[in-house]
Amino acid sequence: MFTKVYWLHTYEKGNRLGIMARPRGNEWLEQEIKQFKISGVDAIVSLLEKEEVYELGLKEEGQCCIHHELDFIHYPIKDRSVPTSVADTNRVVLSIHNALIQGKDVVIHCRMGIGRSSILAGAVLLKTGRKASDILKHISQVRGLVVPDTEEQATWLKNIG
Repeated sequence: MFTKVYWLHTYEKGNRLGIMARPRGNEWLEQEIKQFKISGVDAIVSLLEKEEVYELGLKEEGQCCIHHELDFIHYPIKDRSVPTSVADTNRVVLSIHNALIQGKDVVIHCRMGIGRSSILAGAVLLKTGRKASDILKHISQVRGLVVPDTEEQATWLKNIG
């Protein structure tokens, strides 16, 4: 069973933005990344901190992505928290947005695909003209549970919108 991608938005070129829990690690990582490529994913964004990467067996995630010709962005955000750098966050959001404009399918993950991934995907979706509150309702509906993890995360997205 492969990690499920929750597709949040389809762009005019037919490409999509999605979120997910972290891929299975260690001996399953290579097959996970290969399956993402087969299913049309072009780029993976990891929001895991260094300690989580090692704990979850994902230290080779970037190399596996490169091997399977997927773009890989690693932008660590503390679990159950928000990005600390406005400038860095804007750069990452712009990179994701540009990949989507180019027609790429992009998937963002954190540990469980609930908090950090939801707010970063939400920041990207703000560029579609939607309001933060509507975005969070939409992601919650697609994800099948209330997102994000904390009120601080919801407030962060509303404040940048």
